[in-house]
Amino acid sequence: MGADRGHGQTSQRTPALAGRARQWAVLEDAVTSAPAAGRALWLRGEAGIGKSALLKRTARLAQASGMRVLRVTGSEAEKDLPFAALHQLVWPLLERAGQLPEAARAALEAVMDQQGEQPGAGNAVSVATMELLSAAARERPLLILVDDLQWVDASSAEILQFIQRRLAGIPVVMVAAIRDEAAENLDSTDAQVLELEPLSEEEAVALLRERCPDVCEDIFNRLLSEAAGNPLALVELPAQLAQEQRAGAEPLPEHLPLGQRLERMFAARLAALTPAARFTLLLYALAGREVGPTDLVNEAARAAGSAVTEAELVAARDSGLIQLDADRGELSFRHPLVRAALVGLSPAAELRRAHRGLAAVLPADGIRQLTHLAAASVGPDEDLAQALEAAAFRTLVRGGDLEAATLLTRAAELSPDARGRARRLVHAASAAARGGVLAPAERLLAEADLAGVTAESRNVYDYTKVFIRFLADGDLAAGATLLPGVLARLTDDLERAALRMPALSMLIIIATYSADDSVWDAIRRELAADPDPIALLGHDLWHHPARHAHGGMARFVRLLETHRPEQEVAEAWILMWVAFGVDAVGDHAHLWERIAQRHAYSTEAYIDLLSAHDDCVHGRWDRLLERARLGVARARARGYGHHVHMYGYKRGYVLAARGMQRELDELLTDLRPWAALRRHRFILNRITCLQALCALSLGDYEAAYVHAASVTPPGEFPSDAPQFHLVFLDLVQAAVHCGRVEQARRHIAAGRAARMAEISPHHGFVLAAAEAVAAEPDAVDDACRAVYGIPRAEEWPFTLARVRLHHGAWLRRRRRSAEARVQLAEAQRIFSELGAGPWTERAEGELSACGGSGSGPAARPAPAAGAAAPAAQALTAQELRIAQLVATGLTNKEIGVRLSVSPRTVSTHLYKIFPKLGVTSRAGVARAMAGVAEPPAR
Repeated sequence: MGADRGHGQTSQRTPALAGRARQWAVLEDAVTSAPAAGRALWLRGEAGIGKSALLKRTARLAQASGMRVLRVTGSEAEKDLPFAALHQLVWPLLERAGQLPEAARAALEAVMDQQGEQPGAGNAVSVATMELLSAAARERPLLILVDDLQWVDASSAEILQFIQRRLAGIPVVMVAAIRDEAAENLDSTDAQVLELEPLSEEEAVALLRERCPDVCEDIFNRLLSEAAGNPLALVELPAQLAQEQRAGAEPLPEHLPLGQRLERMFAARLAALTPAARFTLLLYALAGREVGPTDLVNEAARAAGSAVTEAELVAARDSGLIQLDADRGELSFRHPLVRAALVGLSPAAELRRAHRGLAAVLPADGIRQLTHLAAASVGPDEDLAQALEAAAFRTLVRGGDLEAATLLTRAAELSPDARGRARRLVHAASAAARGGVLAPAERLLAEADLAGVTAESRNVYDYTKVFIRFLADGDLAAGATLLPGVLARLTDDLERAALRMPALSMLIIIATYSADDSVWDAIRRELAADPDPIALLGHDLWHHPARHAHGGMARFVRLLETHRPEQEVAEAWILMWVAFGVDAVGDHAHLWERIAQRHAYSTEAYIDLLSAHDDCVHGRWDRLLERARLGVARARARGYGHHVHMYGYKRGYVLAARGMQRELDELLTDLRPWAALRRHRFILNRITCLQALCALSLGDYEAAYVHAASVTPPGEFPSDAPQFHLVFLDLVQAAVHCGRVEQARRHIAAGRAARMAEISPHHGFVLAAAEAVAAEPDAVDDACRAVYGIPRAEEWPFTLARVRLHHGAWLRRRRRSAEARVQLAEAQRIFSELGAGPWTERAEGELSACGGSGSGPAARPAPAAGAAAPAAQALTAQELRIAQLVATGLTNKEIGVRLSVSPRTVSTHLYKIFPKLGVTSRAGVARAMAGVAEPPAR
């Protein structure tokens, strides 16, 4: 039997808690499935609803199953301390840090204070933590338990969210408990949320009977009513009653605690302790760790003039407030509400005394000491405000935006004058916005307004306001109005170094979206005074690229060759915008990953948004739809209204290409007025392009031409249509189909004059495809084959399939049926994989017309029994055998077993068999193979 108890025996030894059978079944399945795949789960419910009990039960099951359990407990007292919760997660695994790559090891050593400094909140620490967990999980599956997620510090919460999104491929299960009232403020995307509702009356009765079998009926009913299905109240309320009260000999208090009243229940027990014991427990609560730092607390108590005896702590234990491990010398709170009650019910003077005691024993000028000193302060304190401000800027340099925002906010509160308060509030808002929390940032700006924003803070204030409004609501007007002034006022070298590139990149994005010539003029003035190669390329790619963007990809590659890692922070957004302009986002995923590690949520979300465009042009449409679904959920959780709508138009491309008119119309019903209200010319143009593509997909060539020509008239590429290449083929193809061949060729001539092929490979491929579609009749064959020979042609499958469809139809009309079937079958395959239904049907129709369907006038007579069909003679021996097995009705998997090959290999052979037989389906294979001798059984 030994240590390996197996997974199948655990459920009987670990029964579900009362009323939690459904949730427990999910948790049990996650643990038992851990060796195969990880997952993330949230337990969501009110205080005392049973979240912690389920965590403990899950831990016991995991340990019995051979998993290693790592525990993290959020602390209200440590919520503002960077990486406080991460310490708990990483510490037990630190012995493995030496096995990690140097960068990952350095990040973890820094976060654990082994190098004397805290790192930033960027993804570098997230990646390092993930690597550490993965390394540990390879030896033994892991269970990560996170209690009180709502109190986890911002840095650790970001890292836990990073881990949460990446568990599917490793044997790590993460279960987090969070209170109902806080759950809406955190992102549960990629986690399965298990709601914990109050117990039913039947379940509550059973639990109360088990815990209090001696309670009389009247008291029982009163407890049942007051508990209202809260498991903790059902357990804790009776425990506070004397025997006489439970028996009904003594009346119960008028109000029994529930919800917030549960904290009153703790207050009674706290009041029974000696003042020294209460103060010591308060120190433990403020120190913020589930396992109390005994030496630190003892020193802090002495510094505050207090001391506690062992007997007093035993009394606290006996009262049910704490647990003591005498062997290990550890103290822990029985429930998080005890900690909350200690902090919430302590008088303000006592809280300040405890904070001063902790500050006295912490390292001087460290963030922990400063936060305790700030909490102990009553009135203004400029010296402390300056120390907090300096600590905040040190944290900003390392990427800790959210932590810096907290420090600056407290510094503002301690500021003795309005000028200093306003300045610190503005910088706090800026840090919060960069950290991805827009609503708090906006509130801080409003407070700064009340304090009176001075000239020294005006540039940061204006930039932050633009940043917030743009991301929160897609507001372009604020940026167009304020950012040119910001750039003009950047005379201080330090401020210019910090703000110029962020302001300039934001202005280029806003100019692209608004198509406002006055904004582009402001950008040109700034670049004329101080040219920057990345910003210059951003201008050329997005303002009239047909005139300015020649050599765009080559310029971008040269910039990457000279790009230094330390530049990424200041230039990340504009660099990615340049990659977007040359359709090269996916070509440099490794670079964006490095950038994401140095930035907070806003940049990570921006990378994901641009990557959706990459999915679009490269035909990864199902992934795009999934990315959009998750992106919208995260954006809504964060209040990023701009991203919600940008994902909408990207999703719209797939709907249009698939001819899903009704779904596209529903999407545009919301998207069009949003864009019109904000004068978002970019989106309005893209909406028209989507309508053109959808009409083209459905065969309404006249409507497609009208829509496309309204964005880019034949032979013209207006400055407000920077992505003119994305509608280029649509206009040409629609024009050819509705008899406007001259307009199509005029457009192609303009594309050549604009030197499209010199902008990016994708631009060049689109131009070549359009040339093939509009070629003179005798030149179609050569033009199409030239498209197939373009390097990377298969990377743009939708465009490639459209050329093959055009080529196949041309070949069919010239009675070159065998060649036509090859091109049409390949087009049909690509369209089918893309889910482009109308295009697939069009290809199938062309195949049928040239005899590829095996039906109708072109159908060939069945061969004599036992003879090979004429088309079957073109098959290789293996292809013939697979075709024969398909004809018998076997699946790819069954054929693979029969031939000892993988189902994927069978599928690959089928793609070659279809065009050789002139069919498009397995049924067609069966018809083509009629009369051919079946393969011998094995």
